[in-house]
Amino acid sequence: MARAKAATGDLTKNIFDAVQQIVSDKGFDRDEVLSIIETGMIAAYKRKYKTSENVRVVIDKENETIFIIAKRKVVDVVIMPGMQIELEKARKLNPDVQLGDEIEITESPEDFGRISVQSAMQVVAQKLRYLEQNRIRNEYVHKLGELINGYILRKKGDTVYIDLGKVEAIMPVKFQIPGERYRIEDKIKVVLHTIEEDPKTHMLKVLVSRADKKFVQKLFEMEVPEIYDGIVNIVKIGRIPGIRTKVVVSSQRRDVDPVGACVGVRGVRIQAIVRELGNERIDIVEFSENAKDFINNALSPVTPNMVKVDFNNKEALAVVADKDLSLAIGKDGSNVKLASSITGFKIDVKSESQFSTEMASPEARGRLDDLFAVRQEEAHEGTPLSELPGLTKRMCKILSDANILYLEDLINLEEEDLVGIEGIGEATAKKIMEIISENVEFEETEESDETNEENEEKSVESTENKQ
Repeated sequence: MARAKAATGDLTKNIFDAVQQIVSDKGFDRDEVLSIIETGMIAAYKRKYKTSENVRVVIDKENETIFIIAKRKVVDVVIMPGMQIELEKARKLNPDVQLGDEIEITESPEDFGRISVQSAMQVVAQKLRYLEQNRIRNEYVHKLGELINGYILRKKGDTVYIDLGKVEAIMPVKFQIPGERYRIEDKIKVVLHTIEEDPKTHMLKVLVSRADKKFVQKLFEMEVPEIYDGIVNIVKIGRIPGIRTKVVVSSQRRDVDPVGACVGVRGVRIQAIVRELGNERIDIVEFSENAKDFINNALSPVTPNMVKVDFNNKEALAVVADKDLSLAIGKDGSNVKLASSITGFKIDVKSESQFSTEMASPEARGRLDDLFAVRQEEAHEGTPLSELPGLTKRMCKILSDANILYLEDLINLEEEDLVGIEGIGEATAKKIMEIISENVEFEETEESDETNEENEEKSVESTENKQ
């Protein structure tokens, strides 16, 4: 078999220069890019000869040469140029070749022609895009919801483009904090919102946000060590970007004040977050399982004088001092809207004057009492499990899932009853019984006392009869 010497023309040099540039700019693996170039060369060969059978690409990385080797059958008349070669041409490569023999032909990229090379470049470009999409997905998919630092590259209309290091992210206007100004080359914190495919170009887009609730949560995790360590939990966040945010917090430890931990000494922690949000108002709300207390806390910075709750319709009435009415409602209703959002109750805020006027008649007061009284009695049918010291949040969740909602339900159970609940083993059941024993005082009822007295009387009578 004969093989022509590989050519190293301008096209081959340009290919290796392009590979080096791609590796440098995109951070791709060189061998991976060369593998894509190999696919492109086969595509160019196929474009020219209508076949890619019995073809292989040889890439000499050290000498930076590329050539294609194809096996062709020696024939008198060539019908399929990509698979056959005339006897006369074959004998110029190997004088001893005969009809029916196979011979290896070597070609360089320069031999394919402009159209075939263009076809190869299209294949290469498509493969490189696919490679970049995979890299973006693998690099960032596990960072969704995380806080990332970047630099503002440019603005196009209302859209801001941000350099995250290995990818250019997009922050559309709906993910921006209203009123914020973004200057090119400024450093910026964002939360990675989504990675989605453009329906037109099929390219992946990395979308980031500063308006998302998750952005606030991550700022708190960064500034408040107790939240990062899990001592203080963020229960819920209600937010109107650029105006106000309410963060509901609870503590896993009795000796840690969740609100104080978030505010920090002299407000240093909360001030850092407010600065990042562009002076957006932030209320730290302590969570409570008692609906009245929770609503009371949620209306911060105002403390209502009275709160009535309708559990059936998930509605509540809060009465505040006349001077606090506008503060309780907030700008464009923001305070009461967010309070309603985080508590799950539709809250109607009234001033003392409004409430007194509306409740002037006995009939009106009666309707109010009827509306809010029935379910309120049901709401106090037991002591919440969370009030039992030492009972962890996980234990409360397991017990609640088993329809054990109140402390009164729990203390009536035996240890073997607890073991029968899914998620509770013998050790956990024993721990729960110890917690109950240490923290719950059992009072004997009158009925029990009477029963004991009757038993004592019967015992005395029995003794006398025997005597």
